[in-house]
Amino acid sequence: MKRRIFSAVLAAALVLSLAACGGGNNGGSASSNPGGSSSSQPDGSVSDVFNPDGSQPDGSNGSASGSAGGGASSSEGFQPDGSGDSSKPGSSAVTITLNKTDVTLKKAGATFKLRYTATPDTDGGASFTSDKPEIATVAEDGTVTAVAPGTATITVEYDGTKATCIVRCKWDAPADGSGSSSSGGSSSSASKVDLQAFYEATVGKYEFGFLELADSSLLDQMYAGLSGVSAEQKLVYVCMISMNNGEFGLVQVKDSKDVDTVKAAFQARIDYMVGDGNGPGGAQYPMAMDQWENNSRVVSNGNYVMMVVHENCDDIVNEFNALF
Repeated sequence: MKRRIFSAVLAAALVLSLAACGGGNNGGSASSNPGGSSSSQPDGSVSDVFNPDGSQPDGSNGSASGSAGGGASSSEGFQPDGSGDSSKPGSSAVTITLNKTDVTLKKAGATFKLRYTATPDTDGGASFTSDKPEIATVAEDGTVTAVAPGTATITVEYDGTKATCIVRCKWDAPADGSGSSSSGGSSSSASKVDLQAFYEATVGKYEFGFLELADSSLLDQMYAGLSGVSAEQKLVYVCMISMNNGEFGLVQVKDSKDVDTVKAAFQARIDYMVGDGNGPGGAQYPMAMDQWENNSRVVSNGNYVMMVVHENCDDIVNEFNALF
């Protein structure tokens, strides 16, 4: 009797043991991959299964996981051209803005100061070139000088970027082709020109601001080098108020070699009033600075030189040239 009871207990124990083993396999926690390993997660899921060599059954490398602990690839989120890299600064092309893109000069020797603004400013320098220097020349500082009737293109290049200005030189060339020159002597008709009468006629026709005839002291202060020039006639009218919208200068030199000296003194005054772009110029106010920059002219005819700053400057230049 005891032997039969013991056998029954043993059989029951064996059945329970087999049932326990079968239930574990049906739970899905065991791997069917020979040699693989698995571990149950707290939520009952099974972690990745690896082959004996460390690879996953699908052939991928189990060590290059994008999950926590595996680490993301260093190229993640970036494009081949670097556009995805927020630390890579974007490049911006330089742009050039000119004070004029089309200028008309109506007399040989007439000048115009071409100015530029570069964005961004790389503290570099610009180069100026003329495609037809026989018509209009340009200096290193951007001063354009009319030479002969025709059209020329002035190119400004800054840090690899270019901008252009068309210069139209328009006047009737003399039949003999001689023309007037800033270095030539005065003609018999030119020697008869009354600059005081021309000044009075001009200010009577066009409205100027308050002007005062400069003495040698004012000339030294505002037009350096001009008082020392020997001249037949020298009339330089300056504006002594803060809102300086214009001035008027007329000079007849005794020696033609002084023409360029007078023109340089006049141009230096214009440059000072406009400023160099790093701060306000001598004109101080935006409207006045615009007047000095865009409505100023320096012209010569024989031994005569005129500087005029006025909104009707081109008309006044034509009337000055008609005197000769």
